[in-house]
Parts: sequence; C-alpha cells; structure tokens
Amino acid sequence: MAVIAKVGLREHGGKVRTKAGIFDVTLAEGGGYRVQGPAGEEPGLVRYDAERQILEIERPGVTLRIRFRPELEQTTFDFQGHHYEVGTMDFGNISVTEEGRPVVRGHVTVSGVRLLSVAPDLEPIERELAFGLALRGSAVDEMFWREDQPFLLGLGEATEDAVLREQERLHRKDA
Repeated sequence: MAVIAKVGLREHGGKVRTKAGIFDVTLAEGGGYRVQGPAGEEPGLVRYDAERQILEIERPGVTLRIRFRPELEQTTFDFQGHHYEVGTMDFGNISVTEEGRPVVRGHVTVSGVRLLSVAPDLEPIERELAFGLALRGSAVDEMFWREDQPFLLGLGEATEDAVLREQERLHRKDA
C-alpha cells in the first residue's frame, strides 16, 4: 500500500496514511512536526530547514539527518547499517536507492507526497520520512516559484518592467 503524506496549513500540520491507518501531524513545541502513529507507539518528530536543506527525523531510538545536496552532488544518508542515496526531487519524482536497488519510489503531489513503495528496512520511519519528503517537496516547489516569479508577475504588464522591479527588490533584500 502507498504511504501518503499531506501537508496542511502551517498551523494545522497535516496527515499521513499508511497500511496501519491515518495519523495526524501537528506542530511540535520547539519547532518541527509531531507525527502520530498507531496506539501505544510514541510519535515521531520531523523538522525540515528549507534554508539549509536539512531534514531531521527523530523517533525513540532513532535519529536521522539528511542534508540535501545540489542536483549534481549525491544526497546520501545512513540508517540502521544501510547506506542510501536520495535522487533529485526537482521534477516531482522521489527515489531512494541502496546500492542501485530502489527502496523508496514515489512522487510529489499538490498537497504532499505519495510513496508507492517503501522497503521493509525503512518502514520503521515511513511516516516521518513521507512527511519530511512532503515538506522538502513543498520547499523545492516554493524555490522554483520564486525563481519564476519575475516572469509570472509580467503577465499583466510589460515583462521587462516586472523583471527590473523584481531584480531591484532582490538587490535591496541582499543589501
């Protein structure tokens, strides 16, 4: 069964659906999101720092940190003695491999992610991983929006004027 993570409005967290059920995601004290699980299981914690491109996942006995690298560099992480590589999410595809073998496959959706398959080795963190990748997908989408914004702003006026205004605004922001 697919693992689906939906990011809600910032103050509402979201939801994650797995074969075990549908679980709430809420804002955590101190930042990040608390991902609930089945009854009797402690929730996990997910943090995504869009500026530094770092995803952190914490569960009882598990701490995982993924530093997303630029497209031409490999994003890798280690989990329970296994070494994984994360493919670029720039085009909406999600791919995690171990020694070339796919262990996570899926895609970004309008409201989050749909992981079509998750290998048994990663099932203990599948809810947190799915929600973290949804946050990452949202951040990548926002990054592309900001890059395209000067051109989109120009739809109702002279594009050149919109581009110049946006460049001036960005210059003032950097100064």
